[in-house]
Amino acid sequence: MERQFTFTKQAIDALPLLKGRVEYRDLKIPELRLRVSMSGARSFSVFKRVSNGRPVRITIGKYPNVSPARARSIALKHLSDLSIGINVNEERRVKEMSQLTLDSVYQAYKDQKPLKATTLNGYDGVMRNHLKKLMKRPLKEIGRQEVVMIHSSIKSKAQADLTMRVLRALFNFAKYEYCYQDGSPIFPENPVGILSHRKQWNNVRRRQTHLRPSEFSKFYLAMKKIRKFETPTGKSICNAMFFALLTGLRRGEIFRLKWCDVDLASKIITIHETKNGTPLELPITKYVNRILKQQDRSSEYVFAAENEYGRIQEPKKVVAKVKKLSCTSCDFHDLRRTFATTAESLDVGSYKLKRLMNHSTGRDDVTAGYVVLTAETLRDSSKRIQRFIVKRIKAECGFSPIV
Repeated sequence: MERQFTFTKQAIDALPLLKGRVEYRDLKIPELRLRVSMSGARSFSVFKRVSNGRPVRITIGKYPNVSPARARSIALKHLSDLSIGINVNEERRVKEMSQLTLDSVYQAYKDQKPLKATTLNGYDGVMRNHLKKLMKRPLKEIGRQEVVMIHSSIKSKAQADLTMRVLRALFNFAKYEYCYQDGSPIFPENPVGILSHRKQWNNVRRRQTHLRPSEFSKFYLAMKKIRKFETPTGKSICNAMFFALLTGLRRGEIFRLKWCDVDLASKIITIHETKNGTPLELPITKYVNRILKQQDRSSEYVFAAENEYGRIQEPKKVVAKVKKLSCTSCDFHDLRRTFATTAESLDVGSYKLKRLMNHSTGRDDVTAGYVVLTAETLRDSSKRIQRFIVKRIKAECGFSPIV
């Protein structure tokens, strides 16, 4: 039988079963199609190329639940709608997307964005702690007033702003990810914009806390005293704190440092997992080497810990003890700021300091693209910064600091 015939019950029932799926065309309405599978299942659909040449297929229903006469009636309705630009498939798709919840958009966002583990943990915390009530709500139902209320209800101003930045990112993602057929957004408005309109962002200033040179010895003596009575993990945290002061590295970079990243022969440490994704090579000076010699070489990680991860995860308790005993600001980021402040006071070049801190240079900085700073290039600057810190500790303690 030819692949086109007048659809009738008798003709359809007489169709042979062929290998694979076969499609037939109705002679009365060529756009009406009948698909027959190998199992014998039969279903009606409309197939038509619309004005822009794009093929559209609209499922009508299965035979014999839908008779040939009924299929023609439905087909004519769909063809009439298509002629004036109405696509039931598109309407169904738009309706489904219009019901997307904040949680489903967040899951799609995570699937498509290459987020680092630390960033992902932070976002998960925001969703869990501050946006939990909105998770199952359709995105289109989240309005400006609700945004204002949630933002003002969060006690921590920094967390309030972070929460709204995450929510803003999800709405921006949805704006470009979910669109009508013509490309216009299904979610055109970002309700978080009300905070800018009303100037209600908290805009928390960056912390400026750091160790002053006169506090170097206080920090060191407190850290050393706490270290004596700590567990192996606590001792490792204390050593990591001193390591942070001498190198300016972020705490995550320190905690993830492995012995395979330490080349004692070349006197170079390589940090592979950095915030900006650019690997960093730093020189191993005699001061840094003293710390490394104190660490357990039997572990995979330089700063090992007695937990399931094998490395330090949360140093909060030990850091709090050192802070209390020394009466200083010595969180890991305080120590990083101290390193940078010390480097600036010693007139370390801006490009060298950026590289030591592993900060990205601006895209418009053409010169930065030509400056290649290796570990050897940074060695002298690292020595100068560390020598200054060590000398201040030695001058006030009366002995050279050895962890």
